[in-house]
Amino acid sequence: MQANIQEIFRSIQGEGLYAGAPAVFVRFSGCNLRCAYCDTKKSWRAAKHCLYQPVEFARHVVRVPNAVSAEDCADMIFWLSPQGLVSFTGGEPLLRAKYIAHVIQLLGANYTYLIETNGTLPAALKYLPNSPNIVYSIDLKNPKFLRFYKTVPPKSPKYIKIILEKNLSIEKTLQILNKIPMTGTPLFLQPVNNKIDKKELQKWMYFLEKNGYVYKVLPQIHKFARWK
Repeated sequence: MQANIQEIFRSIQGEGLYAGAPAVFVRFSGCNLRCAYCDTKKSWRAAKHCLYQPVEFARHVVRVPNAVSAEDCADMIFWLSPQGLVSFTGGEPLLRAKYIAHVIQLLGANYTYLIETNGTLPAALKYLPNSPNIVYSIDLKNPKFLRFYKTVPPKSPKYIKIILEKNLSIEKTLQILNKIPMTGTPLFLQPVNNKIDKKELQKWMYFLEKNGYVYKVLPQIHKFARWK
């Protein structure tokens, strides 16, 4: 089994629940959305080579021809770190759900697997194990989020990320949130490019608190630190 992968490297997770934690990142090519604010637009297209960084923060990369087998992907992850956090990102990683499941099977239970998804492909979840080691970071982008959220395997933790882009409606977002059981699900607000008007943020804070939601506002810390 093979997949087109943009890059594999180890760095510090800069977003969401695991912000600040060391992680191995596997960035897949391909996405089913075209978000204007996307900061990894290069991942929309297939890459000729997967850029493998064998040492964290180093300039040296190894150009691995695509497509990359699941076995080779697992080996590269293991040599970067024999345990810890692995972040499958993109692009949209769930376009490669079967591949991810195979990599997880090869690596085993010494890792926590974070799947950073746009939350629009619920059918892909059937290929992934119902495991507490698999965590879903789910963007709330459109109404497809509802079905996705409810389809996440029950043993798998999840958290919600709301990207605060200028065209996002607070009212429509609340309509979606109010339709799901939020008990214990972490909620993060993430400004686009770490910038947001204070009055706009004040509105989000007011309406979320009025509706009883507990949340954190968290910028992308890797952009401040300029980590790879």
